[in-house]
Amino acid sequence: MNRLLLLFCLFSVSVYGQKIYLPHEVEKGAEPTGGVSYLSQFIASNVRIPFLSGVKGVNGRVYVKGIVEPDGSMSQLEISKGLDSLTNKEAIRIMSLYKAWKPATLNGEKVRQSMIYPIAFKTPPNTSFDSTKFAIVNYFDDRYRIAKDPKKYEYRSIMPVNEQGYISSDVIYEQLKGSKWKEVARVPFKKKEIWYHTNLLNDAVDSVKAYQVIARDDNEASHSSEATFQMNGKLLAYTEYGVGNKASLIKKYDLNGVVRDITVVSDSATLHLSWYDNGQIQTVTEMPAVKNNEYQERMFFNAWNRDGTQIVKDGDGYWKSVTRISASKLLTEEGAVSKGRKSGKWHGKWADGTLHYEETYDDKGKLQQGTAYEDGAKRTYDNAIVQPQFKGGLNKFYKFLAENIQYPMDAAQRRITGRVYLSFVVCEDGSMCDYKVENGIGFGLDDEALRVVKKMSGMWEPGMMRGKVVRVKYNLPINFQMN
Repeated sequence: MNRLLLLFCLFSVSVYGQKIYLPHEVEKGAEPTGGVSYLSQFIASNVRIPFLSGVKGVNGRVYVKGIVEPDGSMSQLEISKGLDSLTNKEAIRIMSLYKAWKPATLNGEKVRQSMIYPIAFKTPPNTSFDSTKFAIVNYFDDRYRIAKDPKKYEYRSIMPVNEQGYISSDVIYEQLKGSKWKEVARVPFKKKEIWYHTNLLNDAVDSVKAYQVIARDDNEASHSSEATFQMNGKLLAYTEYGVGNKASLIKKYDLNGVVRDITVVSDSATLHLSWYDNGQIQTVTEMPAVKNNEYQERMFFNAWNRDGTQIVKDGDGYWKSVTRISASKLLTEEGAVSKGRKSGKWHGKWADGTLHYEETYDDKGKLQQGTAYEDGAKRTYDNAIVQPQFKGGLNKFYKFLAENIQYPMDAAQRRITGRVYLSFVVCEDGSMCDYKVENGIGFGLDDEALRVVKKMSGMWEPGMMRGKVVRVKYNLPINFQMN
């Protein structure tokens, strides 16, 4: 054992005792796999501007010095030129996560090379932060629209935060009565422990003990950004909400703190990006905005192997991805793509090589035929996904809404109009559950929309996936207008 330990120590000394070269001393200098733009994208996706630095505004660069190792990682990180202790610490964290360097070479051999790399920190001052309350405070007019003019202040929301900028206590809503603010509503803050399923291939475990920080009302509408942390404080997931409480940014991290998935939601499309555990970008796909819950085909734009080799470029190439379905089930899906759409034969296989499905697409990306294999049987289908449908069609659906919705008196008196966006799950038997207000208005309209939607349970034809009845999340906007 002592001899083995001595050999290991000698080996370590031989590696880390190798000469460190300057950029001009090598034949080919160290560079990010795929180019600087991919590293810049990795940094932009992973950087968390420290809250206490960002509230007063920051605009500068931190220069990190280190050694690019032959294995693509960076060691001996230190600050060459910094901004403040918080941004300096964040810059070190970011560079320690990126392990997709192409190392320097000399005489055909990989060598160690010193490197200084800048990381930009830029954000305007957070004018909504009230240092006396240590909270984010937003003001609204009498119709609950964002107000900047104090003369139009009617309501305000107060969201206490911690030093990292995450919610730390109840969200309070107040109304200006005379010269004083009076509390009119309170959304409880919760810090709850959960088991978080990572669903990432390179994580050592499928799920970990974690905790969430959230503030949700009785309708499950979120009133703050939401975050999930490992018990050691490392971030696992983060969801940011835009105007109207609509999720606009969703980030998922692995156990080492590397961003592995980002979903950016806009009115026109949903953009999804994924990375390997070493920081190399993996895929870029896009889903056009869904109208009336119709199924929208995913667009396959770009994909890379872990070593940076691009296998799909601008929508053309051969796509291959591996997804963890559960702790013991990995699904590999692959096939050709043309102009961003599936083309020719596609198949999905489980980790043991068992065939899960086969599909054939025409040159326009339309599914011609599909066959799914399960429990020794097979199912054929001509639609990969069928969305749930209200029994009787859209006309009966709209008639049901018109006959059952009652305009809340408070909203009618204030002439409040707009759309309430709900979501719910249609189960295999057509019943409904997991109701949530995704984008609310208040003034009783959210509650009324939820009341009517719950009356629809059992009135739906369930959705299907590859010929099998499945649970499907359904999004529904309900419009409130006054004559």
